[in-house]
Amino acid sequence: MRPGTRKLGQGGQALVEFTLVGIPILFVLISIFEISRGMWVYDTLSQAAKQGVRYAIVHGQNCAMHGNSCQVSLGPATGVCNNTNSSIAEVIRCAGIGLDLQATKVTFTSTQGTLGPYALNAVPGTPWPPDNGNHSGQPITIEITTPFNSMIALLWPGAKPVSFASGNLPASSSDQIQY
Repeated sequence: MRPGTRKLGQGGQALVEFTLVGIPILFVLISIFEISRGMWVYDTLSQAAKQGVRYAIVHGQNCAMHGNSCQVSLGPATGVCNNTNSSIAEVIRCAGIGLDLQATKVTFTSTQGTLGPYALNAVPGTPWPPDNGNHSGQPITIEITTPFNSMIALLWPGAKPVSFASGNLPASSSDQIQY
């Protein structure tokens, strides 16, 4: 047989081989991207919680003696990120780029109890930590959860109707009031 000629019936072999190898490789690549995106969302969430706690711990009862403003409250998140924030929710919103403000829930815990969970865009303007839990050394915690919707479910065989897989990613940060 001359080079470049094929026998009748061999024309679809490459298509079958590509299908058998290509689909699993495509699934693996999309899975890598989705896992990477989930890690990015989790890292963003944990950094936002850390920045919220950091902002709260330096605004304790005696913070004015270090040149800080002691006017700190839980919310609201105003949408301005210019380092003049006066609410913990705004600090969290500015540090949590890309978080869904309506679906992301924030819970604030001090020695005086727990407030929340609140949607990040609906945090009330309550002063926090409360006056009787606002002394140096008092622990505070901020917990944040946000939904993570994965597109991997679109590729799952037999999925009816086509929808996104969803789960919640949690993050929290704790520290003690410094001033």
